[in-house]
Amino acid sequence: MNAISPDLILLSLFILNILLVLLDASLGYHLAPRIVRMRGQEEPELQESAVRSVRGLLTALVVLYMLFNCQGYFNGNRTLLLLVTAMVVFDLAGQLYLKRRSGRTGEQP
Repeated sequence: MNAISPDLILLSLFILNILLVLLDASLGYHLAPRIVRMRGQEEPELQESAVRSVRGLLTALVVLYMLFNCQGYFNGNRTLLLLVTAMVVFDLAGQLYLKRRSGRTGEQP
């Protein structure tokens, strides 16, 4: 029986992380207005500014995820790739929780 190559495992984790980061970024981009509305900002100018800030932080977070993802893959560090996977999945779960929570309060996107 053939064992799975460590290189194949690293490549699989690398590709999975890329897809998860793209999903995380797109979900975060569309949830930013809901998150701001949950905070109770009433003025449209403040809401727009807050949405831009949240989206800017999201960009920085995606850059960090991809930096560590590439670092783990190109250095052959499976632990770092697994850590990035766990962080992105945790982030996705938090965003889905916020989406569900804002949906229960009756707010629309």
